[in-house]
Amino acid sequence: MADDPTRAGAAPSAASPPVLSHLVYLDVDDEITSAAARIRTTEAPGITLVLPYGSRLATSRINFRLLAREATERGKRLDIVCGDASARALAAAAGLPVHASVAAYEASRGGPGADGPPSNGENASGDAGPEGVDTAVVTAPAVVAGGQLPLPELADRDDAGGFLAAPRRSSRRVPIVGPARPPISPRVALAAGLGVVVALLILGLLAVQLLPAARIVLHPRSQAVGPMALTVQARADATEPDPANLVIPAQPFTFPLEASDTFTATGTKAVEAKATGNVTFSNFDTGRANRIEAGSIVETEEGIEFATLADVTLPNATVQFPFTIVPSTSTVGVEAVEPGPGGNVGNNSIVVPPKGENKRLLQVTNEEATAGGSHEDRTVVSEADVANAQLALDDALQTQLDSDVASAVGVPSGVTLFAQTASVGEATPSVDTTTLIGTETLEFELGATAEGSVLGVDSSPIERLAEDRIAAQVDEGWTLDVDSTTVDLGEPTVLGEVISFPVTVGAIQVRDVDQAALLAQVRGLVLAQARSRLEAYGDVSISLWPDWVTSVPTNDDRIDFSLGEPQPAPSPTP
Repeated sequence: MADDPTRAGAAPSAASPPVLSHLVYLDVDDEITSAAARIRTTEAPGITLVLPYGSRLATSRINFRLLAREATERGKRLDIVCGDASARALAAAAGLPVHASVAAYEASRGGPGADGPPSNGENASGDAGPEGVDTAVVTAPAVVAGGQLPLPELADRDDAGGFLAAPRRSSRRVPIVGPARPPISPRVALAAGLGVVVALLILGLLAVQLLPAARIVLHPRSQAVGPMALTVQARADATEPDPANLVIPAQPFTFPLEASDTFTATGTKAVEAKATGNVTFSNFDTGRANRIEAGSIVETEEGIEFATLADVTLPNATVQFPFTIVPSTSTVGVEAVEPGPGGNVGNNSIVVPPKGENKRLLQVTNEEATAGGSHEDRTVVSEADVANAQLALDDALQTQLDSDVASAVGVPSGVTLFAQTASVGEATPSVDTTTLIGTETLEFELGATAEGSVLGVDSSPIERLAEDRIAAQVDEGWTLDVDSTTVDLGEPTVLGEVISFPVTVGAIQVRDVDQAALLAQVRGLVLAQARSRLEAYGDVSISLWPDWVTSVPTNDDRIDFSLGEPQPAPSPTP
């Protein structure tokens, strides 16, 4: 924002000359740093600093020398306007043009007021001041408690905080030079001069020690650790996590199982009966008796055999006159050898005597037909029927276990059941199956009970095992960024009762920084050396003040050393 020349002292006119220099009004509390910043940020070829009474800047000639050097290095003309004669003396000693007021400065540069100050004790505004005092209405800001300006009274400032134009004028009168001082004796003047010299030397030494400042910001270096590929096993024989062998416990869970059903009998059983009847033996042997023991086989001419059921003794035959042989006879029960209706034969069909008998001397016949021989096929429970029923019950028990595993009823939160490990224990039938075999029935009922088991795994310890493994890979002089650790669990595989989890883990490690040690290393080093010393620890930025300072200060309180966020590192995982 351009300065308004009408705010520099003289009243505005229709033909005001152009501004010859950039006026910057300083506050009482402004220090050398604020003034130097205004010189650096002002683009005008000339700059005039207007200092109020009691300005902290106007207490040292070294301050004016530093400002003169700053202006010279930037090719600018620097003028000082100050109503305090002692402050003007210090500025003049530093080789700077000085002026008692803004009007005097403008008059010296051919601006408004070039005809000289008004006569008869009038000030620049045309008003008479106090007797014996040269006064002017200067553009000093109104001061409130604390030495600060009320916000409505502030003039426009530049980026460094200096005035771009004069603040609003105050109607109060401010001494410019002050009343005439009484003569000073040479002895007092010498003492005062020596005091000033000593003070300047002390201030110079203090300025050398306190003036330079440095700001150092170090962003610690970071880099990826890993990724590492691990395999963690869950085993039923483990009771707690084993970091060395990467093993975690696998816990067995059991479920009571029960199943029953009605099954169809498919076995058959033949029910047969043997034919029975009676046969009569005739003994024609007149010379001896004949004994036929029980179990002797007689048969039909077709070969159907019958066994006698009792012993038979036949006396010898007798002869009747004139030559008639009368045989002895005896009847005995018989039973067909083979069961079934084939033993049912007609009367006089059984005619073949037992083997070894003389067919001419011993004859046999059945005067009545035999009967009772039969055959019937009945449905019974076979051994195969029982075996098939047990297989069906085993399947039902397995299905029930699969359902229980899927629903995970009673399983703690965080535990995963692995159905591949599910198994049904030995089933106990509801009845003794041997009593079922051969039972004549069309259907039979059978049940079974068993205990199912499955392995479950709480995978939460895996993350801790993986973090411990990646932490062991951190280099010496580096620290693991715990928030950067990433653990990726792959699809587990089951082999018997061992469950394997593929794991990929990665993290970021950050360079350790001992601020106190590093600060001790860079104190007093030139900028390039200090930056080279710190770059091994990360990205570093170093700014020195003033600009002409080339080395880091030696005083810790003049160095602002802070740590920024670690520099970005590549992702620790693919």
